[in-house]
Amino acid sequence: MVKRILVPTDFSESARYALNYAVDLNRVLKARLYLLHVLQDFTEFSEYNLSPSILPQLYVEFEENAAKRLEDMMADMVPSEIPCGTYILHGVPFYEIIQFAKKENIDLIVIGSHGRTGLKHVLFGHTAEKVVKKASCPVLTVRHPETEFAMP
Repeated sequence: MVKRILVPTDFSESARYALNYAVDLNRVLKARLYLLHVLQDFTEFSEYNLSPSILPQLYVEFEENAAKRLEDMMADMVPSEIPCGTYILHGVPFYEIIQFAKKENIDLIVIGSHGRTGLKHVLFGHTAEKVVKKASCPVLTVRHPETEFAMP
């Protein structure tokens, strides 16, 4: 029985489409939705020589922005009768998504896929792919209908 659905978001059109899909799916399942955003850890961007003194303020601003965007997304896209919580974590997105799913006993992850291939896939990551491969629960990847397939 699916009682908890996790929908990770990076606020892209693909992620919004996945949330719509989860909401539609939830009309049948009657589950609780968990809307999650992971803020990337700045330590991975050390080549930008960011001053350690500005990092705490950047984290605060990014977290405030993400919280507002999550609340707006939930208000705009999730009917009020569907129980839904918003969550923000810091770290490597695929890892945090997987850990959150374990901790919250998530039954299904619904995640958007950008459909990137080739160099874009390597450069911009492949969060959905890693979540599919490493999650302990089923994962439904949802590709935006306007995403065009490009041969690698």
